[in-house]
Formats: sequence, structure tokens, C-alpha cells
Amino acid sequence: MKLEDIHAFVAVVRSASITGAAESLFIQQPAITRRVQSLEKDLGVVLLDRNVKPSRPTQIGRRVYELCVNVVRDIALIDEFVREDAAPSGRLCLGVADSLAELALLDAVPGLRREYPEMQIEVTTGWSAAIIARLQERAVDAALAVLPASTRFESGLCAASIGVLPMVVVAQKGSLSGPKRLADLHGMEWILNPEGCGFRDLLRRAFGDLGLPFAVRISTFGTEQKLGLVARGAGLSFVPERMLEASEYAPQLQRVALADFQPRPHIWRVHPDNLGRSADCVERFGELIVEELAVRGAVREQDNAG
Repeated sequence: MKLEDIHAFVAVVRSASITGAAESLFIQQPAITRRVQSLEKDLGVVLLDRNVKPSRPTQIGRRVYELCVNVVRDIALIDEFVREDAAPSGRLCLGVADSLAELALLDAVPGLRREYPEMQIEVTTGWSAAIIARLQERAVDAALAVLPASTRFESGLCAASIGVLPMVVVAQKGSLSGPKRLADLHGMEWILNPEGCGFRDLLRRAFGDLGLPFAVRISTFGTEQKLGLVARGAGLSFVPERMLEASEYAPQLQRVALADFQPRPHIWRVHPDNLGRSADCVERFGELIVEELAVRGAVREQDNAG
């Protein structure tokens, strides 16, 4: 087996396309195809199902991919070891929760690139659960996710809680009065992110624990759009507190204080145990995200989170 073939196969799976793999490795598409075919010939197995578009790994191809990712990472560790005094370099793909990206990605990524100019930093965003799944599949190298404090991660992953993201239930101003409990909101309609959003799942579980149904009237992306709909009386929403404060609709909205529902999702920094010196870059990225959130008043340190 040739190392260049392994790199090509890993790039194809990560990019979910021959074109994306060619762009990431700065070579032409026919060369990517030849290298993957060469690896299949050496192994005597079919790694990609080419009957679907885009091609995706076969069952054995997925397992080979996971092993190849470890090979690529180990080669990078060897390279780092012999160049111990050199600055971290190479490709680093970071998965970031949508809620964090919406609040802090704009400044954090340029800041990280300035501090690590030799790193080829890529970022992908999505729901926290999906980002962690991609990390487990080795499709990203590290993740920043917003998940409950009780979250447990699979062995082989290094996870640290680096902050707490305050959340708030929001209603049209003047529509509700006095202290409330979650059951008091039974029968009201909600405006939330589509299925897969962790915040939506929190609400569903909370109502489920009370034996109450949970009605989502509008599923849509974009916090500002949701807050605009709330301001027009279309329903309730559940958003990071800072997004409410920064919204142009804030004067038309009110927080709903709930005595029995005060979720405090944590910001988790997660990466494989064997990430090597790239772990320093990931740690710094987490710090930059938290620093930007702190500037916006959108995060609390763990020690103050209660």
C-alpha cells in the first residue's frame, strides 16, 4: 500500500466527493480516482460504492477508512515528533455547533489562523449531535458542541467542558405575566429549529417527563427569524440569552422565567486522545470561542454556573 493512496481515500470519504478530495489535496481528479483504485487493488476489496452518487464507502470501506484515518494521524504525529520545535502545521478540520458559530465564529476563525499560520484550518457547522457523530466517524478532527453537563463520550475521545451557554424561553412582550412553570406553557405553540437540534430535544424531553405533548408550530433556521416570529405573536421560542439581547426585536420580546426548567447546556471541546500537537490549536480555538462569547455576554464560566 502507498501512503498517497491512503491519503486519497481518506480525502474522498471526508469530502464525500472526488472533486472535493482533489481540491483538498491540490491534485487532479483522475489522480484521486487512480489512487483509490490502487488501494482497492492492493487490499483486494471494493472500498467505494460507485452505484450511488456521490460515491460512499462500502461496509468494509467504512472500517478501512477508520483505520486509514489512524494511519494518517500517526504519520502526522511522527512528522511532528521529528520536527518538535516547529510550529504545528497540516490540515485541521473543526466541527462547530450552529449556536456557537452564529455567536462567535466570525472573529474566532480569523484569530486562530493568525496564531497558527502553518495550519490549514477548515470549519464545518451543524447540530451538536451531528458534529460529534462526524468526529466519531473521523470526518472532523475536533468538535465544539453544546450538550448537557451529563454527556458522556466514547472511549478514545478527550472531552472538556469549557463554559456554559445560558438559554432563555422567549415570548411576545406582554403575552405572559408572573412566574411560570413549564406545565403552564402546555398547549402553547413553539417556533424552533428543525428536528435534530439539541435545544428542541431538551424541550421535548422536559415536556415528556411531565407527560405533556409538545407542539412545534414553525420549524425554521436562523435565530433572528425565530425571534421576529415570536415578536409577531406566532409562538414561543428557546434561544441563547445573548441572541435575545442582541436582537433588533428585543424591545418586543420578554423572557419567560420558569421555576422548574432552567437548562444549562455546556460547551464541550472534544477531540481524539491521539491528536498530537494539533490539540494545542484545538484548545486555543475553544478559548477564542469562549472569549468571543464572553465579550458578547453569552457564556458563563463553569465555576459560576452553579
